[in-house]
Amino acid sequence: MQLGMDPSKVTVWWKGIQGMTWSQLLPQLHQLKVTWPNPDILVIHLGGNDLSTESPTNLLASVKKDMTSIRSIFPHCLLVWSNILPRRVWRHSPDSHEVDLVRTTVNRRIHNIVSELGGTSVNHDNIRCGTNTGLYRANGIHLSPKGIDVFNLNLQDFLEKWELENSKNSPDV
Repeated sequence: MQLGMDPSKVTVWWKGIQGMTWSQLLPQLHQLKVTWPNPDILVIHLGGNDLSTESPTNLLASVKKDMTSIRSIFPHCLLVWSNILPRRVWRHSPDSHEVDLVRTTVNRRIHNIVSELGGTSVNHDNIRCGTNTGLYRANGIHLSPKGIDVFNLNLQDFLEKWELENSKNSPDV
């Protein structure tokens, strides 16, 4: 899926692994570096599965260390943080409201980490987990097809803006 982007200008490579945790990211990127071209943008959407099992302090320390490593692995790549989405239910935690407060703080801090490394973020502010939104499956954890469409449109919107800015800043050939 190319997110509606012109394949002659933008190639979208998807590497999604359901259930992935933060500790799996760097080994995955090292493995993919062999076969991936040097990407212009790397969108990282990860961390939701860590929120109710890791302390926020440990998670943020890992994020900071790993994002710095990713900057070294892909030095000319724009790092993009895709916010951890809200959930109605957080596995391993009886208090979804508390985990959601942690999620908000973690997203803000990761946004700051990525910004310090010259990157940016996609917020997904239009994805909310109320029971009547239709954006989540019945389990309250995973996005429904409608939710996936909204998520993908957010990424498409970001990429279109990036492509427009990039074409303005590129000299004519």
